[in-house]
Parts: sequence; C-alpha cells; structure tokens
Amino acid sequence: MMTARLSAQTLALVDEASVPGHDRHVRPTIAHLGVGAFARAHVGTYADDLLERGWPAAIRGVSLRGRTAEDQLGPQDGLYSIAEREPDGEEPLRVVGSIVSVATGVDAAVDAIASPDTSLVTLTVTEKGYEAGGPALDVLVRGLDRRRRAGLPPPVVASLDNVFDNGDVLRAGVAAVADPPLAGWIAEEVPFPSSVVDRMVPATTPADLVAIAERLGVTDAAAVVAERHRSWVISGVDGLPPLEQVGVEVVADVESFQRRKLWLLNGPHSALAYCGLLAGCTTIAEAAQHPVVEPFVRALLDDVLEVADVPDGANFAADALRRFRNASLGHTCLQVGVDGSRKLPQRLLPVVERRRAEGRSTWRFAVVVAAWLAAVDRVGDVVPEGILDAEITAAAGRLDRLGLRVLEEET
Repeated sequence: MMTARLSAQTLALVDEASVPGHDRHVRPTIAHLGVGAFARAHVGTYADDLLERGWPAAIRGVSLRGRTAEDQLGPQDGLYSIAEREPDGEEPLRVVGSIVSVATGVDAAVDAIASPDTSLVTLTVTEKGYEAGGPALDVLVRGLDRRRRAGLPPPVVASLDNVFDNGDVLRAGVAAVADPPLAGWIAEEVPFPSSVVDRMVPATTPADLVAIAERLGVTDAAAVVAERHRSWVISGVDGLPPLEQVGVEVVADVESFQRRKLWLLNGPHSALAYCGLLAGCTTIAEAAQHPVVEPFVRALLDDVLEVADVPDGANFAADALRRFRNASLGHTCLQVGVDGSRKLPQRLLPVVERRRAEGRSTWRFAVVVAAWLAAVDRVGDVVPEGILDAEITAAAGRLDRLGLRVLEEET
C-alpha cells in the first residue's frame, strides 16, 4: 500500500507524469482567492506554463471558506496533479508547481493582496462570492487599502467566475463597501479586467484519487480531473503578465465572449443537469445522450444561435455538445445543478428578452425553468445546499411532478 505523499521531497518518485522544470523558490506575484479544483485546473496551469517560460508567475493561494485546500496542498508543498480525460483516452498526468504557498482565512488573504510582490489578484469564489457583505469583497477592500496607505502600486484584480461583466461587477462591489478616499483611489488606479474562463472540472472522487495514485506512484490528496479543453479570454490592461504567450486571448472587449459562454455553454449545461435529473440520469454525459433530453437541448442551442451575436457561435455550440458527451469526466447533474437560482437568470433571461423583442417563441427556456423547479421537487434533500431557498422549495412543492411529460410533448 502506497504511503508516500506527493511533495517536493518525493517528486523524484513520480511515474507517468510530467513534473515542473522551473524554479519554485520564487516570490509569488499572483494572489489567488479560492484554491478549489477549478482554480488548480485553470489559472494554476496557465501560471505553470508562464513559469516554464521564465516568467515569475508563482501563486500565493488563499482559501476564504475552510481549510480543505490548505490541508490538501500544504503537506504537498503546493504540488498537485491534473488528469485530463477524454473519450479517446487519458492524457499523461501533469504535476503542477505554480502554487508555492497556501493559507486559509481573511487575514491571510489581506496579507496576500497587500504584499509588495503581488501584481495580479485573481478570484474563483463562485457567483455567490460577489454578494454584498461577502468575505471576498471585504478582503479586497482591506488589502487594497493597505497598499494605498503604504504607497504601493495597485495590482490588477481579475475575476474568473461566471458572472457577466465580472470585472465591472467586482469593481462596483468593492467600491460600494470602501470608504470615499479608497473608493476614489480604486476608481482611478485599480484595473478590474473582465474575463471568461472555460474548462469542465468535475469533483474529484475517492476512486479518482486511487487511480491517480496508482499512476503517479505517490498519493496526491489535491489531484484534479478535467477535460482537455481550456480557454481564457481577458480584457487587455496594463500590468498583466504575458498571458498571450501561453494561449490566453487578450482582447479589447470580452462582452461577446461572455455571452457566448453563458448562453451557448452554461445555459445548455444547466438544461442538461435539470432535465437529466428528471430523466433519471446521474451524469451530464448520460443526459447529453438521452433520446428526449439531447434533442431538446440541441433545439435550445438553435434558439440561442438565432439571436446570439457571438464569435464563431455555431462551431462553439457544436463543440459544446461534443464536450457534454464526454463520459470519461463523470460530471454529475447534481454538481452542475447547484445554485440554479443565481445561475439561471444570467444564462437564460437575456436570451429570452432578445427572442421576445424579435417576436420569437421562448417556450424551451420556460421548460428549463420548469425542469429546474421540478428537479428541486424530485430530488429534495439530495440536492447540495445552495440550490434551494424557502420560496423555491414552496413553489416546487406546489408543482405536479413534471417528469419529462412537457419535453416529450413538445420535442
């Protein structure tokens, strides 16, 4: 039985994986808030690519909620592996070395933001992290205020969450809780570029950890599973590292890219999750191949494409359907369905407004909302906390069980 754990000391024992070739004894220039699986599979890999090219892009990671990330990554010196899974076979494992320290708590986050070495602050704190009074806004205000008082230059602050105009939303949230002198400094000095990130990262299971350990030759408590696809589009601002060198699209305006992802990927993803739950599917891949759900979601994508002015929309939609069918990921409908009350308004309602303005039918979008309510009613306490609130639960309880009756009648 394997007992050695991945760390700087055991890196030489690693089999079947690429390992960091860069110097990890560097001062971190990126402070990242929210060191979950998605951050590791996304910003962690881009930073690792920059480090391999000689750019000082090491990450100081901080979790605002609990010690899970610190407990996973701390004993491993910040090292973790990524298993990329596709239907055509699993890629060689990659050990990522971009995270050089990890801590937990508000004070640690403020210290990371206020550090003179920090030039970029990134966040993956989920949609709910931008609500007034949330810890993310608090630590940003405190960290930026400390920098201002110390006469330090401002960092670039970039949200990587699925929030439309996430840079502007974050800037407004921070300014709303800052005192007037700090709010003025933020408005004049701190860049908040909007960005769009895209990679499917299902929750890592105990079976995943066992399989990865067998391949690595050591155990890795922080391992993540992801699809091969990854992308990042960000507004160009002064102070960013040379992200374009590692495949990031740096553009003048990300709005059309945000619409493309929210409407053609995230919206259909939610539709698959809720309709899949009603159809008895466990995973997104099962829902994406269900004889009733799949044609409904395909037609939903066509509805979006009729009114979406986005770059290369038809090809993006076709690729989204391909990605949804990736059974090797094991992405569950329950995981994708969490926080529907926060996600669906920005994923569906703007499309509904456009279709109504053009006199087009919107019934499929109504079905998605009905499927969400029915799924809440169907799965009840099994749904992770965050998908429900009292009003939604009460509304779901008043519904007749929808099943797939509407879908079968209309598809």
